[in-house]
Amino acid sequence: MKKILLVEDTESLAEEIADLLRLEGYEVVVAANGLEALDQLSKAQPDLVLTDLLMPKMGGIELIRTIRSLEIHKTLPIVILSARSAEEDQAEGKAAGANAFVRKPCKSSELLGALFALIGDSRS
Repeated sequence: MKKILLVEDTESLAEEIADLLRLEGYEVVVAANGLEALDQLSKAQPDLVLTDLLMPKMGGIELIRTIRSLEIHKTLPIVILSARSAEEDQAEGKAAGANAFVRKPCKSSELLGALFALIGDSRS
């Protein structure tokens, strides 16, 4: 079973996204900010990180840069899921090392499509 580390500071949205991913067969670990995500990274060993950009303590861009600085996680797929979706936000995310950008709010098919493209379905 594929594991996703979901980094989202809005609790209700994190629950909604986690429920969707679990229904698709993914195992989901939730972190409320970048610092929690880094703590979970070594414990959870996810197949993909799905992160918001605007969060307290450590935002998404800083989280992505930190993950990419760790040799063991240089190729870990990272998807940004954010309402901040201007061209410069997307460019900054890509420059930091994100593999994909999905704008909030999104259709579940759009989010799942981005995940499938990077790690396949939950069982592959």
